[in-house]
Amino acid sequence: MSKKFFFISFLLFCLTTPLQAEVLTISQEPAEFKALRAAYEKQLENASTPEKLQQLQQELEAAKEKSLQSPALTQKISSLESARDIEVKKIQTLYNDRIEALKKEAMDATERKYQVVFDNFKNNTAKNVKNQYIVDLKQLEDKLIRQNNLAGALVVQNERNKSMGLSTTAVTSPVAAAVAAAPVVAPSAPAKPAPVEKKATQTASASSSKLSSANPQSYISKTQGLAGSGSNVVNNIYAFDVQLFGNESWLSFNGYGRTTNSSFGEVYLITPAGQRHQVASWSPDQLKATNYFGVKSANDVQPIKADITQFVNATGTYKVEFIYRDGNEPLTIYQVEIKTW
Repeated sequence: MSKKFFFISFLLFCLTTPLQAEVLTISQEPAEFKALRAAYEKQLENASTPEKLQQLQQELEAAKEKSLQSPALTQKISSLESARDIEVKKIQTLYNDRIEALKKEAMDATERKYQVVFDNFKNNTAKNVKNQYIVDLKQLEDKLIRQNNLAGALVVQNERNKSMGLSTTAVTSPVAAAVAAAPVVAPSAPAKPAPVEKKATQTASASSSKLSSANPQSYISKTQGLAGSGSNVVNNIYAFDVQLFGNESWLSFNGYGRTTNSSFGEVYLITPAGQRHQVASWSPDQLKATNYFGVKSANDVQPIKADITQFVNATGTYKVEFIYRDGNEPLTIYQVEIKTW
């Protein structure tokens, strides 16, 4: 009985021992617990609240303003602004140069146009006008003779002689003699035309009746010339001895720049009487290459044509002159042709 009591007492002692230990240590906090609780309390202090969010937003705005005032950023912005100013100046210069070039091109075009007017005006002297009048009278005289209108031809011949300072009082010319010998009324049997004073001119006019567009008379020069400025002028005047001409005459020429079509100029026709007329011009729009690999001959470029019928009205030497006006390159002339029928 005593052993049983002792065992029970020992068991109860063992069961109550832990409870007594916990009660004994409740006032002693473990270090880990202290650290955990301190972290928790700190987190509570930093916990988000509307007031703290507003304060943080204010700090952000202040930091942003401060960042814009940093020396590093200021230096970078200054460098970029300097680079920008340089580029803007280059662009302004480029466009200003282009605008000035366009203005110069417009003024040069106007100057070229008025240069032609000035040249024609300078050539339009009283002497030249009189010479052209004499040539026109001769052409009309020949036409009236071909029409057997000898009376009209005599009137024209008298006016031509008067303009040339010759006497018209005595009827001594072949036309006047033919008029005097012609019947008064004989429309069915007109008088035979008498020879005119310049036989070469009449021969050319009479022979021109054999010419046609299918059978024209051509005067061609394939001598290569150069029409430029300064010393860049070689063989820019072509002479043609026209002994046969028809009722229609055309000038054509094949030319191009040395490597591009950047060239401007005018073409003048000088008649046997010495009159000078602008009959054509050339510009980049007119100079058109037909060979992709470059222009080396007349076959590599399209010809430029001009109607010169009104100026080819007598036999003699006609000259074609090329005058350079503007552009990056002179005009290389490969072929010049006068065709009449």
